[in-house]
Amino acid sequence: MLAIGILFLSKISSGERARWAERQFYVALMVMTFVTLRTVALSGDLWLVHTGTLGIMIIGSLMVRTQGTPLAMQPRFHL
Repeated sequence: MLAIGILFLSKISSGERARWAERQFYVALMVMTFVTLRTVALSGDLWLVHTGTLGIMIIGSLMVRTQGTPLAMQPRFHL
């Protein structure tokens, strides 16, 4: 739930705060992916909850519009 909150913070913020929140969301997404993979591999009882939360995070990051330019779309080098 924390990662979903960070996702919406990154979408409604702009500037440096949006970049920070977007980085935090990507870290939370990676952690949630590994937790979900572990839960599914071990046939844990909460595999459906973890898979659903991961799906919401991925779809939410694609569906909710960003205020500025997303971090992934910004050029790395200035010419």
